[in-house]
Amino acid sequence: MEVTTDELRMLIKEGKKLGLTEDFFFKGMLLVSKAKVLTQKDVDRLDNMTNRKIDIKMTEETDSLVSPKVKKAMNHEILNHLKNHIYYNKLKDDKRDEVGRIIDNLFPHSDYPSYALQHIYGFSKKLYTHSIHVAIIALIIDLTWQKEHNNGLIDSMRLENILFGALLHDVGYLTIDKKYWAGKRMDKDFQDPNLRSHPSRGYELLIRDQGKHCFNPEVLNIVHHHEERVDQSGFPTGLSETKIGSSSQIVGLANEFEHLLNNELTYSVSYLEMCRYFMSRKSAYNKNCLDILCEEFKGLD
Repeated sequence: MEVTTDELRMLIKEGKKLGLTEDFFFKGMLLVSKAKVLTQKDVDRLDNMTNRKIDIKMTEETDSLVSPKVKKAMNHEILNHLKNHIYYNKLKDDKRDEVGRIIDNLFPHSDYPSYALQHIYGFSKKLYTHSIHVAIIALIIDLTWQKEHNNGLIDSMRLENILFGALLHDVGYLTIDKKYWAGKRMDKDFQDPNLRSHPSRGYELLIRDQGKHCFNPEVLNIVHHHEERVDQSGFPTGLSETKIGSSSQIVGLANEFEHLLNNELTYSVSYLEMCRYFMSRKSAYNKNCLDILCEEFKGLD
């Protein structure tokens, strides 16, 4: 049956379990899957993207991957990391609010990030913390990138995809023996085929569950391409700039920056030296993203 968004809100408020008759896409991105039981937040998303009536069906609630308690705890944990980090607290109020809102919105909308982060945490707290920090840095970079390139408009779905992809960018490490990566990430050691396979391994993990969870292609690309570089020096396949999505480029840059911040490479350096390091390798990164990184985080020294 077809209903307005206001009618749909009332039906959900009455406790009805409803879903869409077909996947809802916006600008080529999956906004709400037909397999999902609709929530009030889903209706708010639909209301913002369409003015037509929505075709819905009665559906059955699928078993949740994680309990509401665990999901809430994960959300709380990430927001705590966010609020206690210097590179977040130095942001202007509007950017702090936007980053916090995006993080707060992801976990009620999808079980999978909480589910995956539970496994990452159980596997390695260090990897878990790194993933959260990369996600925060990537969101900060993309907020500025969007304001500069979208006439000041913010695509929240893109931000959510970047958050989702960044949180899971290293999920492939769960299939690799810890001995290959548990120490510092020295560049010379990162030539090891076991380490260089982690983007493909992570992508394969998500593809295996794609039929059930309908991951946005942008999320899949971030996991698969975050180690690719625009000068074709990256891995696993040495893609050129035109074949690496901007979201993947941003997460890749955030990933490298986070390693440097925590002395995970061969360098123990100041922020100025980090910028010099990136500038010495500027051909490997998108220039606009690199400029944003150096400007946004210049208060770290």
